[in-house]
Amino acid sequence: MNLAGLDFERIPKFSIPMRFFFAAPLFAFISALIIAFAGESMWLTRWHPATLAVTHAVVIGIISMIMCGAIFQLLPVLSGKSLPQVSLISMLTLVSISMGTLSLMTAFLASMFGLNSDLFFSLAGGAFTLGFGGFIGTILWLIRQRNNVSVSINAMRLGFIAVLIVGIIASLLLADYLFVGQFNITKKLTDSHASWGLIGWVSLVIIGVSFQVLPMFHVAPAFPVWCTRYLPVFLFSVLLLHTLLTFVITQLTLTNTVILQVAQSICVSLLKLGLIAYAITAMHCLFKRKRKIKDTSVRCWFIALSCLLFCCTVSLVMSVITTADPAAGDLLFRLGWSPLTLASVFIYGWVLSVIMAMIIKIVPFLAYLHLQRQCGFHMQAFALLPNMHTLLSKQRMQVLMYSHILSLITLLITLYNPAYYGLLALAIIVQFGYLLGLMLGVSYRYHVIAKEIDVALLT
Repeated sequence: MNLAGLDFERIPKFSIPMRFFFAAPLFAFISALIIAFAGESMWLTRWHPATLAVTHAVVIGIISMIMCGAIFQLLPVLSGKSLPQVSLISMLTLVSISMGTLSLMTAFLASMFGLNSDLFFSLAGGAFTLGFGGFIGTILWLIRQRNNVSVSINAMRLGFIAVLIVGIIASLLLADYLFVGQFNITKKLTDSHASWGLIGWVSLVIIGVSFQVLPMFHVAPAFPVWCTRYLPVFLFSVLLLHTLLTFVITQLTLTNTVILQVAQSICVSLLKLGLIAYAITAMHCLFKRKRKIKDTSVRCWFIALSCLLFCCTVSLVMSVITTADPAAGDLLFRLGWSPLTLASVFIYGWVLSVIMAMIIKIVPFLAYLHLQRQCGFHMQAFALLPNMHTLLSKQRMQVLMYSHILSLITLLITLYNPAYYGLLALAIIVQFGYLLGLMLGVSYRYHVIAKEIDVALLT
């Protein structure tokens, strides 16, 4: 394991990332319940209230929650600087984001039953502003404390700016909803909101983290310079240009301007090509790793990168086909190649597969690292230090990976035939129930061994 350039003296307490990790499965259970009760109709359109509620529960309640926990743990180690009042800030972030996500889901579901959802939308806006605003402000302040930052932090910094843009666009959409079209914001900005969330925030942070963790955990070669230094900036710049074009087209009602629409299409294609280039490069690095042992985390990474490559390639080919022959779009839709299908595979196949890969690697590693630091130089205490696989066995990691693959397959089946939505809900409950059990198990073993080490240190 290559730990060069990391400062583990700054590592926060084990409980800080774990509280975020424990919250994520709870939102997965809520998502599964919504899927189970909403029925087949939610799979017919992306604008269905239940679809919007589940999408935000997964992207914010599960993915962003785990990312925030990992960043609270990882960034002080990467930057060599400690966060002041990290327990208080992390708890405020956790509570605010949880309240915001629940309020937003309630607002979408309330509209399903014809109820007034203004109060819940307003609560969600306030909670997200407090939670994400405080979190991003704190993280950007921490990064500014260090003059020389790594390529990982540079990519992650763009991701943090991206989530601020996500919030600004979300505020515009919310204001337009609450004040009934006073701001003339069309639904086209929703695509920009989703793009900044999935590519700018989630993918850029994952890409930045991968620059560090793939060589570190899997003894893989470092990513090439063009990828670490230029690709994140390229993706961010193209996203920004695409959003500005969308804003100009929607606000100035220039929908018939061919040049602007062509420029928008070029931006979308460049984003897909950039992500394809990253997926191929990351797979190449993993293939070239020195320790070619069977590793569940590596398999999850390969699943994730394959899904990313698949989504972007198919989407690119679909764009070319429908541009050449607009009638072909209907045929592709009948065959199941809808934007909802690709977005679902992008979120569950690419992003959540990475989340699974990171969780099974990071959680036992952090537990072991904290126990090792607790031992200090006491040899008797060191004898109590467990093997990392004692904290989380390879067999349990494999079961989690298989349950994730099962969920992904049931998602694809449901997208083709919505009648199987109940099977998908059950698969999600099984996967995240098992994940919660694994994390509780590691946490329990960590606390038991920590007490034994405390006793050994006193003797």
